[in-house]
Amino acid sequence: MDDIPINGSVTISDLPVEILRYIFSFLTQRELLLTVAPVCQLWRELAYDPVRWRTLSFDLSNERITSETLENCFSRSPLLYSLVIIGGRYSRFLLSPADIQCCAIYCDKVVDLQLCYISSLDLVMIVEVVHNFPLLESLSVEGCEQLDHKCIPHICELSCLRKLNLSHCTQVMDKTLDIMSCHLPLLQDLRIDGLNHISDRYVCIVFHYIFELISISLG
Repeated sequence: MDDIPINGSVTISDLPVEILRYIFSFLTQRELLLTVAPVCQLWRELAYDPVRWRTLSFDLSNERITSETLENCFSRSPLLYSLVIIGGRYSRFLLSPADIQCCAIYCDKVVDLQLCYISSLDLVMIVEVVHNFPLLESLSVEGCEQLDHKCIPHICELSCLRKLNLSHCTQVMDKTLDIMSCHLPLLQDLRIDGLNHISDRYVCIVFHYIFELISISLG
C-alpha cells in the first residue's frame, strides 16, 4: 500500500497488483477479454493469467464460436482442468476431432470433459478424446445421439474414470452396460437417464460388478 499516493485522487490503477488480481477473480472470462485486457499491458497480463482460465465453457449456439475461437481460448489455458462444450438443436458450429486435438495440444491437464448434445460426436471423436485425455476422471456425453455401443470399449480405456454421463444417448443399449461392468471397476457415478433400451437386469449387473459405484441415475 506504500505505493498509493497520499495526496490527490486515487484510481483503481493505483492499487497493488495483488488487489487487482483479487478484484478480477470475480469477473467472467468474457469480461476479462472485453473490458480488462484492452486497458493496459498490466491489466492484459492479469486478464490472461492462466489461473483465470482453468475452466472453460462454450455454447455452440453462439454464432461467434469458430475453431479459431476455441484455439485462442485453449492457447491461453495451459492449466485447464474442466472443459464444457454444449451443442444442441440450434448449434451453429459443428465440433470436430481436430478441435479435440487442438485442445490437447495446449491443455494436457483436463480431467473433467463435458461434450453435451454434440451432434457430430461419433466413434472418431470418441477415439480422439480417449487418446488425447487418458487421465479423464469425469466424462459427460449426454444427448450425443451418434454415440453407440462401438464407442463404449474406447471409453472403457479411461482407467481413471470416476463419473460417466450417458443420459439421452438414444443408441446405448444393454450390451453397453455389460461392457462397462467389466472394464470400469472404479466408476462411482453413472447417469443413464432417458435410455429406453436399458433393462433392469443389466442395471443390476452393473451394481454387482462395479464395486465402487455409489450413485446411478435412471429416468
